[in-house]
Amino acid sequence: LKEHCRHGEAGSVDIEAVTREWERIKKLYAEYPPEDNLNFDELGLFGFTPPDCGIASKQIFGKKSNKFQITVGFMCNATGTEKWPVFYIGKLKQPRCFHKRTPEQHGFWYHNNKTAWMTSVLFEQYVFN
Repeated sequence: LKEHCRHGEAGSVDIEAVTREWERIKKLYAEYPPEDNLNFDELGLFGFTPPDCGIASKQIFGKKSNKFQITVGFMCNATGTEKWPVFYIGKLKQPRCFHKRTPEQHGFWYHNNKTAWMTSVLFEQYVFN
């Protein structure tokens, strides 16, 4: 038995460019107090997607995956004193799980678009509202 992957992608990164950019960002970051430094992270949640690797005695063949996707975003300042509500982007305008209530009534921020991706318009609404 050994680990077999269904597929994979390779990429290369210019380490020197990353290091230069990291130093430039550190200088910019130092100009502001920690309360004003905000961090936003997003992740793509593919709830029904099978894993791409597994332990098997022979090569594993791929499977057509479900297209369900939600993008989840989190934002807070560097000290953790200011936290925004969790941000969700889905494909459906009014998912059944909301039970005819608004996302705000559930305590989170939800929007939808065709791809369930973050856009600059959605990001600005989230940050400034």
